[in-house]
Amino acid sequence: MTTVSESAGRALEAWVLRDRPSASYEFPHRAVVGAVRAHGINRLPHALNDLLVHTWEQARKRDPEPGGAEWVTTLWLECLTSRARGAPSYGTYTMTTLLERWCRLGDLPDRLTRISALLAADMIRHELRRGLREGDDGRRRSLLVAATRFARGLTPAPGWTGARDDVSPESPPEAVRRCNRLLSDDGAGLPPTLALLVEGTVPVATLEPDEPLFLRSVQVMELLAVLAAEYAAAAHEAALASEPDPHALEVSLAGITDALAHARRCFRLVALIDPGQFATIRAATAGTGALQSEGFARLERRCRGTAGVRAETVGAVGLDAVPAPAPSLGDTLRAAPPDERRRRGVEAVNEQWARWKHTHYGVAKRIIGDVPGTGGTDGVRYLARHLKEPLL
Repeated sequence: MTTVSESAGRALEAWVLRDRPSASYEFPHRAVVGAVRAHGINRLPHALNDLLVHTWEQARKRDPEPGGAEWVTTLWLECLTSRARGAPSYGTYTMTTLLERWCRLGDLPDRLTRISALLAADMIRHELRRGLREGDDGRRRSLLVAATRFARGLTPAPGWTGARDDVSPESPPEAVRRCNRLLSDDGAGLPPTLALLVEGTVPVATLEPDEPLFLRSVQVMELLAVLAAEYAAAAHEAALASEPDPHALEVSLAGITDALAHARRCFRLVALIDPGQFATIRAATAGTGALQSEGFARLERRCRGTAGVRAETVGAVGLDAVPAPAPSLGDTLRAAPPDERRRRGVEAVNEQWARWKHTHYGVAKRIIGDVPGTGGTDGVRYLARHLKEPLL
């Protein structure tokens, strides 16, 4: 093993051998993260991989309290070792399994908003620093512009104390400073669990420089899909109520719109990934791809019902995991008496959905090309066939 992996191995052995959980000897996350960054998950030394699996087995025996540091560490190790254990998946590679489960232990919308903002800030800061450091080629310039624009729309997390966040960053250095303030909670420091969820969730499979951007963007979009699906469920509840609440429905539709708009801004950064690097990343993560995540499946099936169910997506996300409600949100809204505010809300949702799908199509066409898609589809042609389907 290399020096960095040997250090991680020694730290893991010491942690496993401790007598009982102790705050005085925390799990060596940073040592393990350093080894992952140095090698990539797929090329970790066998001895370290075996030790990580053993550590996960020991950690899960402790039956940690949900939401605590030990619980997060156990699920983090489960994600990190999934390929070594022969159980790779989209959720474990992207660590969205861990992120979403943590969010569901508290106020889901607040936690989703906060963690997605922090992950986006970490992604933007990483790419801006890299762009400023690596030179002035066209792709770097485009990424600097896109990341700076993304930073302008970054919504501070609930409870964030930053007092100067009304200043919109106009340059990459200003955008980096904005992200720094967010990631440090304006200097106060993130709680340990939240810090781990940000610092430890880039389990790269390769050493391609663009893989952190790919991973972070997927994480942000997945969490935003979960958030949009929650707003859709709230909208459905408001629309089906015996005494409908027009204001609650309006707020929920606006929430779907905002989440989709934010996801589209994130996708515009993905468009700048180098196609050659992406091909390497895709090959290295074969078997973990998902045609459709549970978040987006939940959103589309809630809004479109059985019209949102396609054979390919059922293969990725079964109906037992995410059923299609009847009547769907779309059917419920169409059956309701005419209302101008509701009509505008539905139009706004459909407009952002169309923009998101067109951006997705453009990104796939550029960085993947005309090759078979995930789930046995015919790639970009599959996306093109469904471009004009409204969400509501």
